[in-house]
Amino acid sequence: MRIDHPGNSRNNDRLFKPWILFTFVYAFTMAASLVYEPANALETGSSHNLFILDRLGEKSFFVGRANLVTRDGFSDTFFGYADINYRHVLDNHWTVEAGYRQAWLELPGGWREEYRPMFALYWRGILAGGRFSNRNRIELRYFEGNAKDRVRYRNESVWTSPKKVTGLELTPFVEEEFFYDLTDSEFNTNWFTVGFSKFLRPGVKWKLGYRLQHQKSNDRWSSRHVLVTGISLLDFD
Repeated sequence: MRIDHPGNSRNNDRLFKPWILFTFVYAFTMAASLVYEPANALETGSSHNLFILDRLGEKSFFVGRANLVTRDGFSDTFFGYADINYRHVLDNHWTVEAGYRQAWLELPGGWREEYRPMFALYWRGILAGGRFSNRNRIELRYFEGNAKDRVRYRNESVWTSPKKVTGLELTPFVEEEFFYDLTDSEFNTNWFTVGFSKFLRPGVKWKLGYRLQHQKSNDRWSSRHVLVTGISLLDFD
């Protein structure tokens, strides 16, 4: 699928329809998995996100993120992180980012810390009339204790609809992210997320979504159905 400019309205309308069809088909598949997956195998959780973007200069920004993740519905908070990053805009499409993330994971023996320098390259443009971005990130993962240190590659694509829906004027979005462990040379995680976002006021955006999460552990794949929430604080001035 090619990248179009906003002015090509005929092409945008033609390309927008496959995205709608794809979203509904995937949503139906996810709903079916909720119905037919055995109750004892159904895993649920939530992911709650804070994103901060603050302009430092003409082409530079401070970026901060924080996250809390639960499993067994909302009953067990087992993972969280906070990070700080420097972002530099190269041109209308390309952006680079470098930062550091501190993460915490609850294990049977207690909480384990992870120290994670990160480097990312972003591309942004227009796809099917909507905003599209693709992020390539390398993470250097250093663990507390005897756990093996790792290097991981993550690729995230985000498409935001050019159209608002419902009387609340919600903006649909679709996200796809896969994780590749460079240390063990394997794909081990995939996230597919659909949802809606809305600016509550200038500089404050809220999002709500559903994520179908697949993860590989001990050579076995499992899935989790995740409620995703987020607040973004954006300062472009």
